[in-house]
Parts: sequence; C-alpha cells; structure tokens
Amino acid sequence: MEKFRKGSTTYGNATFWTQDNGILYCKLRNLQPDLKLDYKSASLYLDAIRKLSADEPVPLLIDLRDTKGTFSNDAAHLLSDSFSNMPFVICEAYVVNSLSVKLLVQAYKRIYKTNIPYALFNRISEAETYCLERTAELCQ
Repeated sequence: MEKFRKGSTTYGNATFWTQDNGILYCKLRNLQPDLKLDYKSASLYLDAIRKLSADEPVPLLIDLRDTKGTFSNDAAHLLSDSFSNMPFVICEAYVVNSLSVKLLVQAYKRIYKTNIPYALFNRISEAETYCLERTAELCQ
C-alpha cells in the first residue's frame, strides 16, 4: 500500500478521502429522499476511488448514515460491473443508521452481485476493524 495516494475529493453529495490506516473512506450526504444516484455521478465516484487508491488494493468504507434516496438502475449496473472488475477494492464496509438504507444496501448486493466481500455496521469503528482485518487476511 505504499503507493496509496493521500488526499480528498468531493463530487456532489459524496466526499472521498484516505487516512494513514490504509482505508479509503466515502461519506454520502443526501437529505432528499426522492433523489437518485445517476450514472454520471456513479462514474465520478468510481473515478475518485481509482485515483485515491492509486490502483492498490484497499478496503472501502462507505458512510451512509443519515443519507436518504436511492440509485438508478443504470448507476447500480455501473457500480456492480465496475466493482466486479476492480481488483484494488478488497472489501466494502457500509455504515448505516436506518432500516431503509440497510435494506437498500442488502437489496443492491442481492440483485447486483459482486465478488467483493461486504458487511454492514452501525458504527465507524466496527467498519474500520472489519476493513483492517480483511486487509490483514490478504497480507498473510
């Protein structure tokens, strides 16, 4: 993970950043329940992940607390196809604090399958532990 690029990037309702622990973070901020993540925004998010990971294997922690809305079918297909072909995302940890978002993530993962392991958490600290454990497993 030596090539891991530090920095942050913001696109619309999403901010991506890295920390010294090697985790790539994403915080989505959307308070509009009728807003859908579209194909263009999903493309920008994927570009941010590629740039900040510097094509090195990293865990992705996605903070969806207090987020509303959903995603378009086109965006969902793009994300699932891209994650299936993205060898540098080793796992996804979702942090949620509402039943509706938890169900949305579970439905997305069931319908748009990827090979990347994922887990849902209520706290950032639990998600970080999961990410670090998955990283350690790969280094063994």
